[in-house]
Amino acid sequence: MRRLLGFLNRVSGRRYNTARIGGFWEEWRVEIGVETLTVRTKRTFAIARGSSDAFERVILTLKEDGVTGRGEAAPTDYYEEDAPSVAEALERVRLHDPWDVEGALKENDFLSPSALAALDSALHDLAARRLGVPVYRLLGLARPEPTSAYTLGIADPETTLREAEKLSGFPILKMKVGGEEDLATVQAVAGASDAALWVDANEAFSPEEAPGVARELRETGAVRLIEQPVPASAGPEALRVVVEAAGPVPVVADESAVNARDVPRLAGCVTGVNVKLAKCGGLRRALEMIHTARAHGMLVMLGCMVETSLGIAAAAQISGLADFVDLDGAMLLADDPFRGPGYENGRILLPRDPGLGVEPL
Repeated sequence: MRRLLGFLNRVSGRRYNTARIGGFWEEWRVEIGVETLTVRTKRTFAIARGSSDAFERVILTLKEDGVTGRGEAAPTDYYEEDAPSVAEALERVRLHDPWDVEGALKENDFLSPSALAALDSALHDLAARRLGVPVYRLLGLARPEPTSAYTLGIADPETTLREAEKLSGFPILKMKVGGEEDLATVQAVAGASDAALWVDANEAFSPEEAPGVARELRETGAVRLIEQPVPASAGPEALRVVVEAAGPVPVVADESAVNARDVPRLAGCVTGVNVKLAKCGGLRRALEMIHTARAHGMLVMLGCMVETSLGIAAAAQISGLADFVDLDGAMLLADDPFRGPGYENGRILLPRDPGLGVEPL
């Protein structure tokens, strides 16, 4: 087969791709659409770095031969991304062959991680829909039935306790903390709820503070996981000290583990890593990260940003490979613009429809 050649043409404000294979023209006619939308959470979502109740997300749409594939970008300023720059970059996506997912990702490696995740998800959605199978089948996986944690943002003890009471059917609650003053809130919820508690500090504690915090959390008897207690800039050794203090409670790296290249240096210093599509660049890159973690004897957590059901459905396709699932982004929304997965007290019920099984409302 001769080298694949292609060009982009803008027609009526829509972008198409045409490819020549062998000695004849085969028109892929992939229409590329980019849309920015704002979603809002049911209540202000506060973590150690700040708070917000509105999040801009970018939706990439690929249409070919009457079939549509979609992907979501969830940019965050922590990783030096914003919706306008992500949307502009996705407008420049080039596709020579929509079936060649890996080739398309390599050709568009100028994209930031969340933008690459949108392209990755849209390509998988498009291919699986054309084949009439769910994405998890396309990847050779069984249908996952994950139970996700539900996240409680930072708030005063009374507010947090009221929210925990409303979530009495959820088996796992993830609590955000930003300082030692929040540990009393964790203890209050531990005494009032039967749920297993995960605690996420988002780098809030110094390397000197973190071991004591870990011991205090361990002693509650309800905390089953501690996530990113120290700044990523403190290095793996700071995490190792926390692991020793927290044992046997697992300590999971998030901000310290952006992609597969970060995993080997964390081996022996953390119990596991948090894999997020928007952070590492999509399903393909997430699978690389998962396999690298397993090769180093690590546990795997599958996480998310505040995302719509489109982004959550993409991550959920590989949730059967994770030990801990934290895919509650769409559960937190007041105005999810997509329908697809069902949510039942933390359980994510993936549809059996082709692709990601997600459609706009």
